[in-house]
Amino acid sequence: MPATVIPDSEVPVVDFSLFNHGTPEQRIKTAKDIVAAFKEVGFVYVVNHHVADEDIDQAFQHSARVFKLTQEELNKPEVVRPTAEEGAKTYTARGYSALGREKVSQDVYDDDKLKTLRAVADFKEFFDIGADKGPPAVREPNRFPSKDAIPSFEDFMLKFFWECHEFGLDILRAIAIGFDIDEDYFVNFHQDADHLLRLLHYPAVERKSLVSGAKARIPAHSDFGSITVLFQDSVGGLQVEDSKYPGNYLPAPPLKGSAIVNIGDFLMRWSNNVLKSTLHRVVEPPVAKQLGNDVELSEERFSIPFFLQADRHKVIQCVPGLEGESGPKYPPVTAMEYLNMRVAATFKGKG
Repeated sequence: MPATVIPDSEVPVVDFSLFNHGTPEQRIKTAKDIVAAFKEVGFVYVVNHHVADEDIDQAFQHSARVFKLTQEELNKPEVVRPTAEEGAKTYTARGYSALGREKVSQDVYDDDKLKTLRAVADFKEFFDIGADKGPPAVREPNRFPSKDAIPSFEDFMLKFFWECHEFGLDILRAIAIGFDIDEDYFVNFHQDADHLLRLLHYPAVERKSLVSGAKARIPAHSDFGSITVLFQDSVGGLQVEDSKYPGNYLPAPPLKGSAIVNIGDFLMRWSNNVLKSTLHRVVEPPVAKQLGNDVELSEERFSIPFFLQADRHKVIQCVPGLEGESGPKYPPVTAMEYLNMRVAATFKGKG
């Protein structure tokens, strides 16, 4: 497709068909363009990828249906997400999380500071889905509502999970090629498909509570894992920190048929900070309707992030060739050690 520019956004657009179906030279150039975007911005719009538009649309339809289930259904023990605990021997990351249960903490672990952060609730709910085969499924089965409550939800979302997995692995291959290392270098650390597919719902909310700061969609944060593949609905609200002017945020509006891919903290650490895990946030969307008496509702929003995470027991250390003059900035770590620490903080103080 011709070059696309997103108004008022510095996030570049890359045509991924040239990586999968182009000449060897086009494949390498696409990989280099993706790495350049991740070095400078940390984000990239990917178009002409291999997740079908109709599957993305269907995923959003299923997302809308699951959040219309009753709280009684969503909070059943076999559906609700267990409480994350620091130092746990496994992840506790499948199932439904109610409004306000998670609070983005951005490297805050102190109890008092976390309590202060929780005074402003993140007004969102979400449903997490993992692999249904291999080690992740053995360690932690999925937590789906009954098929009577929402027919075809489980079957479709698992199919969609594996589509996103294959797409994510190709992005990891592109990053490796962009670094002039073996294209399966990162893929080899993601063999278990220890990822999370998240259905995110931001309900309609009184605009005044967002403007005043009493509630938030999601405040500025970076993601925890290797990379995130994000599908947005048409509402908008995502903003990315301006790499030229830290503290300022630029819109990353919906682009039909695209996925937005960004670097997570784990891969930034892995790359010795060569790749950029950029702060981003979700702000007040457009006003949906006026209720009278100066009451306005901001429109509900849906998004679907797919968090690619390294195999939990594999030790990662600085990518060969990225040590720089001063050597690795971080000690070796496993994905489980790092992600459990980060996830536990986001749920601390909530059951």
